[in-house]
Amino acid sequence: MTRALLLAIGLVIAAPIGAASTTGSIAVSLTIFSRCDISRPNTQSLPAIDCGRQASAQPRVMHSALEHNEGSQLVTVEW
Repeated sequence: MTRALLLAIGLVIAAPIGAASTTGSIAVSLTIFSRCDISRPNTQSLPAIDCGRQASAQPRVMHSALEHNEGSQLVTVEW
């Protein structure tokens, strides 16, 4: 019983030492474009969205028909 207790105490003390020896870094950058232009030439087409004139900043536009309203569509814009 004493050995098990001493082993448990030793493991509790040693755990932070192992975690403290692990190092690393994360390089993250965030670019926010302040302006998005949304245009829709006609009611049958999806909206065209242009954000910051950058290809990586363009949102994904999806559409689906709504079942309970004939002729209605749900347009989702995801950044």
